[in-house]
Amino acid sequence: MSKNQYLTTSEFAKACGVSKHTLFHYDDIGILKPEYVNEKGYRFYSLKQFSTFDIIVTLQEAGTPLSEIKEYLDHKSPTRFLSVLKQKKKQLALEQKKIERMERLLQTIYDMTKNALQVVCDVPFIQEFEEEYLITVALSPDGIEKEDVKNMGEHFDYCADHHIEYTYPSGIIIGKDHVERGIYHKPEFFFNKLLKKQKGEKVHVKPKGKYAVINHKGGYDMLPKSYVALVNYIKENRLSIIGDAYEQEILSYLAAEDPSDYIIQIAIQVD
Repeated sequence: MSKNQYLTTSEFAKACGVSKHTLFHYDDIGILKPEYVNEKGYRFYSLKQFSTFDIIVTLQEAGTPLSEIKEYLDHKSPTRFLSVLKQKKKQLALEQKKIERMERLLQTIYDMTKNALQVVCDVPFIQEFEEEYLITVALSPDGIEKEDVKNMGEHFDYCADHHIEYTYPSGIIIGKDHVERGIYHKPEFFFNKLLKKQKGEKVHVKPKGKYAVINHKGGYDMLPKSYVALVNYIKENRLSIIGDAYEQEILSYLAAEDPSDYIIQIAIQVD
């Protein structure tokens, strides 16, 4: 090629849709060096280097670090290219799953928050629930917050390591015995709702059936008052407590700044 067929750094950058600084960086790390540099230090690129730039962009968009792209370009071959693409396809599939999970999570939070604005608060009622599967972690029986924080961290690590997909709402479980004895401040488990039926030592099944429910509006410090109201409602309607209490946030700090605006649903299995 004659020199007048070369492109300056500005021309090549404009044709590629990037800044000159990007090309300078590529030159510095040795991933795309100019075809030649004149005696004044000006960089020039050839038309054939568009193909190299195209490879860089393609692999970058697939999430490949520049260091890996450089390694591939230094040892380029059809076999190695297929290997790189196969690896990237696996990574993109995992990334797609993360995006899909986040979309489901955001939709659940949206629906939950929208529904929370329409519920009747502080008035007990009866509701039929379908069977639900919850992934749980035991909480400190003595209410030691430091211990609970540690256990919660291990809980989320466990879910991540075992690819367990959970969603909102999250909440706590208070055992039937505690509910009957009026002990509402000692939850036994924290839970996240699972997307589908699962088995495992940490999985708790919330039974299908009839529940006495109250949507408590306000901070956590006033929750015992709502528990008392709900238990009195159960007694007044000659119902029996046959299961645990499930306490879950349907409008919390995610959407409300003032704790007095929180809405926390309490559901106790009855017959």
